[in-house]
Amino acid sequence: MYGFIDLTKTETAVLDTPAIQRLSRIKQLSHSHLVYPSAVHTRFEHSLGTLFVASKICEALELSIEQKQIVRLAALLHDVGQGPYSHIWEEPMRWVNGEKFNHEDVTRLIIETDPEISRALGTFKNQVLEVFTKDSLLSDIISSSLDADKLDYLRRDSYHSGVSYGRFDFDMVIHTICKIHESDRDYLGIREKGIEALENYRLARYGMHLQVYEHHARIIADNMFLKAVKFALTEGSIDREALNASGDKFLEKYLLLDDYSVQNTILQNADPTIKDLITRIRNRQLMKRAVDIPLNKEGIPDAIKRRGVTQLDRKQTEEIEIQIADELGISSAYIIIHLQNVKIKLYERFWEMIEKKEKPIYVLEKGGGITPFDEKSPFSSSLSQINRLYVFCPKEYVEKVQPIAKRLLEF
Repeated sequence: MYGFIDLTKTETAVLDTPAIQRLSRIKQLSHSHLVYPSAVHTRFEHSLGTLFVASKICEALELSIEQKQIVRLAALLHDVGQGPYSHIWEEPMRWVNGEKFNHEDVTRLIIETDPEISRALGTFKNQVLEVFTKDSLLSDIISSSLDADKLDYLRRDSYHSGVSYGRFDFDMVIHTICKIHESDRDYLGIREKGIEALENYRLARYGMHLQVYEHHARIIADNMFLKAVKFALTEGSIDREALNASGDKFLEKYLLLDDYSVQNTILQNADPTIKDLITRIRNRQLMKRAVDIPLNKEGIPDAIKRRGVTQLDRKQTEEIEIQIADELGISSAYIIIHLQNVKIKLYERFWEMIEKKEKPIYVLEKGGGITPFDEKSPFSSSLSQINRLYVFCPKEYVEKVQPIAKRLLEF
């Protein structure tokens, strides 16, 4: 995508560590290749791409050579804590470590404690770590509403998926990106003439969510995988120590996890039902949609019933999965209820983002004024959320599951 990417001696040393090389065995888009066969790119090339984009942003902002090096190293390391099949591994991590846990916690832990990463970073270690632990302009370049991570992965995911949705005017965004001073520090922003390019960028992310990230076949495969992991953890065929971030051997075992090691562990050690779920994914024998309705007044007209469904937690849906399975006389491994609730943050309003302590996008106007981007946008914040109710099961049970699910879920 970018041609030749030059690396410094320190960056090459970081790139050659086992922790970074492991990312070449973790797919960027989990099971999306079952829908888009060429979407088999990995977190490794995305990390290199993020370094390249971050470098371009540093140049546009006229940062110092030292600041640029710190940002490039942070960009290279920003996904080092990702687990197997990327973001879906965060769910098993939360089962063990609590609902607020995510891969960024693992990233910080690896940078802090991994001896080979520490040696490779040398004197840059503490400064790189601050990019992940303190709010600053440098941290905005790595993680914000307009960061190098998103600017790379939208184009990369679109390219490898073979779709057009993730394309936007990258050069114009980089050309108009700027520093904006607000509330006693510098933020990442955009000049007014870049508004159309930025709007294109937001729409690109929305389109990718609709057509790629939230494609129903990927959701089915991801949920089948998570169901297999849940059962494998319960029966002990997956080592719980590899998920317990407070354990003494956590990083040692976590860094052995990748797409292939987890899949092979389940296939070699789990019981036949769990093995069957993974085998079905490998052979693209996915479950089917017994229920697929939007969680709005068109999907569930009764507001009280709709509210009841949307407020179900994971424990409650698991109990309903078991009830459906019991009525059919099959294992609950073959019944999956998925409440889709996707918030596309780039379409949230300024004050919503401030209240959540997230980073909005600022626009530097021609006259020097500063305005939140959402006040310049003609698009409604209604684009920010995608909500659906799915119930998945094997093909032969679809017609039987539909009435049972409707009765038990009360819609």
